[in-house]
Amino acid sequence: MSDEQKDEWSPAENPYAIAVSQSWWALQALLLFASESSGAVDHRQQIYARQIFGQLRLLRLCARMQADELERLGVSEVARDRLNQAIEDFDTATPDAMVARNMLEHFNEYARGNGALQKRAIREEGLSVYEAAAVYWGGGYDPTTEQITEGPIVIHVPTALAASEALHHAIYAAGKTVDAHRSDST
Repeated sequence: MSDEQKDEWSPAENPYAIAVSQSWWALQALLLFASESSGAVDHRQQIYARQIFGQLRLLRLCARMQADELERLGVSEVARDRLNQAIEDFDTATPDAMVARNMLEHFNEYARGNGALQKRAIREEGLSVYEAAAVYWGGGYDPTTEQITEGPIVIHVPTALAASEALHHAIYAAGKTVDAHRSDST
């Protein structure tokens, strides 16, 4: 390997930095989609709002990536605990947001009553395929309550945004901790 190749930055060697940058992009998209959905008056309102679930999922994936990296590097337990607490707080504020995103992504299965949650409801609750399809279908954004729904899942958008900002800040703080840890190790 040449000296020039050794000096090249690689995302594979810096996943903690990728988690920080990707979480920033997800947060910015969330803020944009929330603003646009509350300001639009036609079909665009629903188009923007539906994107919120995907960005919440991406932000959560960034947090998990960062937590895994803290663990892998053996960064202080205090830093790991802070990030894990932020993840828990985010999960509490955005219950089942990842599930809602999956429902949107797999609409073809949910329209037929063949989604993962529907299959479980059929098996465990004795619902018919038609009942399960009805329970786990549809939703949208209600500007009067500032809630977005997908099937039975309800997310209060301002609460989700506050939790998202807090989670991004925790991911960023964890990244700074990794930087300090790496400096101390050299």
